[in-house]
Amino acid sequence: MAKSKYKQKLEYNNEYNRLNYRSFSVRFNMWSEQEIISWLESQESVKQYLTQLIENDMKKAKKKKTTNKK
Repeated sequence: MAKSKYKQKLEYNNEYNRLNYRSFSVRFNMWSEQEIISWLESQESVKQYLTQLIENDMKKAKKKKTTNKK
């Protein structure tokens, strides 16, 4: 039996995502980490916020590594 167009598209999208993206999952405890949860939820884009934090941290680490070599 032939696959429906929906299943074909779903398989294509899943394969594309497997080849082109990495996914990370983080869990926060609703009671002990409520402040973090609230902060993240207040951001316009959690992905953009986390990406910016990581990029800034990488730049800081790179600068520190360069300074320590001298």
